[in-house]
This record gives sequence, C-alpha cells and structure tokens, in this order.
Amino acid sequence: MAEKIQENSVSAEAEQVEIRDTDISFDCPNCGKQLVIDYRGAGLEIECSFCGSHVLVPIPDGMQLADLDLDPGEILKQLFATRRNYQKAELEIQALRTRLVQLQETLSVMQDAIAEGLGEH
Repeated sequence: MAEKIQENSVSAEAEQVEIRDTDISFDCPNCGKQLVIDYRGAGLEIECSFCGSHVLVPIPDGMQLADLDLDPGEILKQLFATRRNYQKAELEIQALRTRLVQLQETLSVMQDAIAEGLGEH
C-alpha cells in the first residue's frame, strides 16, 4: 500500500486534483503545503511530496482504523502490486550501483590525469 500512498500524496494546489469525499486533506506540519491522500492512508507515515519530511497522516474524527480493513481479494491485489514495485526498485538500485561504480572509475581516471598534469609544471 506504500506505493499507492506515495502516488496519492499530491498537493491540491499544485495540481488541480479532484478531492473525493473519502480523501484526507491536510497540511504538512513542516512546509505547510496541502497534501491529499486516499482514506486508506489514515494513520500511516508518508513522505511529503514537497519537502520530503516524514508526515503522519491524520485519522479523521469518527474514523477507526478497523474501518480500513480490506477484503482478502483487495489485500492480495495490493500485495502483488507491492511485490512488483519492490522488484522494480531492486532493479533500479542495481542499475544505480553499476552507474556509481562507473562514475567512480571515471572520477579516478580524471583525478589521475589532473595529478599528472599538475606534476608536469
């Protein structure tokens, strides 16, 4: 469900999104920007899409966390989506690590060339 929350954490002022009756709209306590999230995010900690701070999504008055219980089919669907997102993230991490090694090698070559150039003077 984390990926769904990330996708739904948007500003109502930056994007003209339709706020549904079931959405939770609240201000980030750090930067003050308005965040809108699906009601299933109530009580969870998310990352503000503006300032990156960790924000606790408020639980609306009269709502109980038990109200968020999903049927098994919905839970299974979310589990599969989470697994797919996890696999994509793992592949991205692997690609970034490879790129980091390449950049570090390039930097080392450049530093060696600079050191040689300075040694000639």
